Amino acid sequence: MKYAFLTLLLLNILYALWQWQERVPEAGPPAPKTAEQATAAPLPAVAEPQLPSPQSLAPALCVTLGRFATAGEAQQLRQRLLVLDIAAEVRPREVVMGTDYWLVMPVVGGERHAVLQLSALQEQGVDSFLITQGEMAGQLSLGVFQRQDHAELRREQLQAQGHDAQVHALSRKERQYVVEVGGASRRLVDQALLSRLRADFPSLQHQYQPCSPVAIEEQIP
Repeated sequence: MKYAFLTLLLLNILYALWQWQERVPEAGPPAPKTAEQATAAPLPAVAEPQLPSPQSLAPALCVTLGRFATAGEAQQLRQRLLVLDIAAEVRPREVVMGTDYWLVMPVVGGERHAVLQLSALQEQGVDSFLITQGEMAGQLSLGVFQRQDHAELRREQLQAQGHDAQVHALSRKERQYVVEVGGASRRLVDQALLSRLRADFPSLQHQYQPCSPVAIEEQIP
């Protein structure tokens, strides 16, 4: 009886172990996703790049006051503004005042040939001189005219004498000075202030322009 009882107990234990293995699935690699599951899976979120606003791209505006023929006049206006707690700077400007027409004779053969040709022109009574600087260096100047038709007429006269010449338009520039007010100080330059300033500076003009770039210390030679 003792051996029969132990045999039945061992059989019950083996049967229980077999039932437990049937209920627990075997561990294995995950099953591949179907096309529907792959399509439905959400993609990882990607942060969109932050684009600069149109306001940050727009250049800052300053009000320029002037123009003055000398830097001293511009400094007087700047000092007047500083007394009113208005920050300002004096800026030089290259202003195109008009166009001149330069009658030039091209020279081939170097400086020595140019000097010989210059002497020949002067012997014929043609006002001329040798250009020594700029893009026209080494050529002969036959005059500068304020009107294009006058330059063309003189060119035709020289061609009739056997001299080849060309007309070049030349911008006539002049350095002037303005006082530039920018930042928060720009709002302080209103019509009332402009009227008071014109009492001491009758030819004062004002206009809004992009502010001049600030010089970086490393870039200053």
